[in-house]
This record gives sequence, structure tokens and C-alpha cells, in this order.
Amino acid sequence: MNFFKRAIKYSARQKLRSLLLFLTFTLLSTTILIALSSEKAVQQGTKQIKETVGASVRMEIDMNNQNNFGPAEDLGNGASGYTYNGDRITEKIINSIAELPNVVSYNAKIEDAYWGLPENFEPIPGMVNAPGLSIPYTAILDSSLDVKFLNGSYKLEEGRHINPNDSCTALISKELADRNNLSVGDKITFQEFETGKTECTFTIVGIYSGTEGTTKQAITPDGIPANCGYIDMEGLKKFYSRGNEKLEGYDNLDIYTHSPEEAKELMETIKDLPEVKGKTFTFDVNTEDFDMVSTPLSSFGSMVDTAVLTITVIGMLIIVLFLVLWTRSRNKEIAILLAVGRSKVEIIAQFLVENILIGILSIFASTALSFGLANQIGSFIISKAGENISNLNIQIATSDMIKVFGIGFILICLAVIIASYTIIRLRPKDILTKME
Repeated sequence: MNFFKRAIKYSARQKLRSLLLFLTFTLLSTTILIALSSEKAVQQGTKQIKETVGASVRMEIDMNNQNNFGPAEDLGNGASGYTYNGDRITEKIINSIAELPNVVSYNAKIEDAYWGLPENFEPIPGMVNAPGLSIPYTAILDSSLDVKFLNGSYKLEEGRHINPNDSCTALISKELADRNNLSVGDKITFQEFETGKTECTFTIVGIYSGTEGTTKQAITPDGIPANCGYIDMEGLKKFYSRGNEKLEGYDNLDIYTHSPEEAKELMETIKDLPEVKGKTFTFDVNTEDFDMVSTPLSSFGSMVDTAVLTITVIGMLIIVLFLVLWTRSRNKEIAILLAVGRSKVEIIAQFLVENILIGILSIFASTALSFGLANQIGSFIISKAGENISNLNIQIATSDMIKVFGIGFILICLAVIIASYTIIRLRPKDILTKME
């Protein structure tokens, strides 16, 4: 009987040993492949985040410059105030900035810009639930770039985000939608809170979660986050155009680029634009959004790096230990084979075939497991980064598979050869004597 047949018969006879070795090879190689793929996915995710919120330039009107305000005005009841007469960030300025090569995206937001009295729906009540209580909505160009969505506090559940091309659209919380049986495509109507006469209607384009558990003990409905949603800037302009005021521009604008270095260069470029030069704006480079969003992903990436190293070292030690112990436990078999004239090379070849056959079977199993778990890994990484990663392509690279399986086979060969040689170099009589 040649060594190949003996190897197959031995593996079939030693079912428990073969099963343990198969499970060890499979689990170890699968874990390392998943860890390596996760590491690459984290890098891919970080790149996507950089393309969205790598760094930004904050452009604002200068509220600290007294020359931007008019004379004191009597507001009645002994109160006085000042009207801002300085420059504002207009659509013309935004269009010029948007055409610059390093601009990835931009966003403007006015907190609590619109206050209205709900007409065809009921807000979540506070401790005081008197009629005529208005609720605020934030006006925004692109809701996907709002910090609450960037850091994962809020998550879009249905529909889409508000974008700069929208007009009279709204984004509301899931709590408010569930309370009023509202869904994407429905319309919500408000009465202007000061006069109660001007009616404003917005179409719901998206529903988000994240406000659950934040209600606490709000005195009035406007203090409940679930009641306070988002509307688009164009809708806000229409609202203003019906009254005595006009929305001439924005108070601030965030311009996103890929890196802090690009942001600094972009800031100087914006300052020199004809539409901006000489205007009373302030500028600042901001990397806090990227740092805040990428920190959970970076922590996960560091954990993966540590896991790859730890699992690889421990796994290699376990495999070597198993193979050495099992090979040395076959002293009697080795002595008999030597005694009947089998060569040392043939005996080592038998041991190698036994383990390599199990290794080949584990390749198929670990490959199937790795590809099966790839989507779950992608979903987990996306959950770590809020809504800043989409369509994350998790792949088990062929190069990684070749490296992992190749190193595994080399390890098997070295462990078997070294363990076998310590016994096989002796004469059959010496081997049996040592056993006694």
C-alpha cells in the first residue's frame, strides 16, 4: 500500500482528530480572512467619509463687527435692538464656490428658522399642551450633511434627504410620523405662528429615527426633539416672501473638501473670489466633523489590526502544537514502518498528505464562510459610521486568500517535518526503547 492510500485510510479512521484539525484550519483561516477584509473595508469607509466630510471651510457673516449693524431701534416696551445690514451669503456666492475644483459639497443651515402652528397633524404633547403653541423647524440645504446625521445620532429610515434643489419639502421624525400615521409623500400644513393666517404646506420626503428617548420632561411641544424637523431653504424663502421680510441670503455656509490641507488652500481661494473679496465674512477651517464621524471607525480599525496579529500568532501556535503532539504520538507506527522497509521520505510524505488533504477541505469551507459573512461585516461597518458610508463593497481578495492558505500550508509542512524528523532519525529499535 503506498503512502497516499495509507494517508487517506488513517484520516478516515481517526475521525475525531481529522474533525478537530478541519475545524481548527477552517475557523482560523476564516477569521483571518474576515479580519483582513474588515481592515480594507475600514480603509474604504474612511475614504468615503473623507470624500463627504474630510474637512470643511466655515464661512459666516461677521456678527462681531459693529459696523455691520444699523442704529438702535425701538422695539417697544423699553426694549431696543439692532438690524444687521452687512453682507450675506447669497446664491451667487454659493454658485461661484460650488464651481471650484476641490469642493466636494456644501451646506447651509438656519436653526429654528421656521416656527409654525401644526394644522393637519398633532405634535407630541409636552407638560403644557395649550392650543396655539408653535414648533420650530430647521431650514437646511442638504440634510445628509447635518451633524446629527453625520455622527449617527439620527438615521434616515424612509425616503431621502433634503437637497439644495428641493422646494417646500420636510424631513420629520419617526415618532411624529407614527403618532399621526404620516408617510413619505404626505403633506403637513402649518399656520404662521404670529398671525395664524398664512398657510404653509410641506411635502414629507424623508422620515428619520434617533429622537426616541429624548423627550424627557419638556414643558411645551417645541422642547421635544421629535417635533422639530427640517425644511428646505427654498420653502423658507417662500414663507419669508409672503411677509414683510425677505430672506436675502444665509448666515453661514460649510464648504466640504477632502483634507485639512485642501481646506486651507480652498479657504484662501474663496477669499479671492470676485463675489467674496471685500465682503464682511469670517472664515475658519473645520476638521471636527470628520474627526467626530471617523473616530468610531478608526477605533474599529485599530481593533481589527490588533485582532489580525493576535489571531494569527495564537492560531499558528495552536496548529503547530496540535501537529507536533499528534505526530510524536505515532512513535510505534513510525518504528513499524521503518522496520518493514519504508523510507523516511515516504513516512513524512504520508503525514504531510494526511494534513494537506484536511487543509484543502478547509479551504473550501473557509472560503464559503468568508464570502457569506462579508455582507454582515459591511453592515456593521456602515452602522459604525452613521450615514456617511454607502454601497460599501466588502470583498475577500484573492491575494489575501493565497497569502493565508499559502502560509497555512507552509506552517503545516514545517510542523510535520520538524516533529517527524525528531523521531524518524532514530532506528526502529531506539524508537521502541524510548517508548518503554
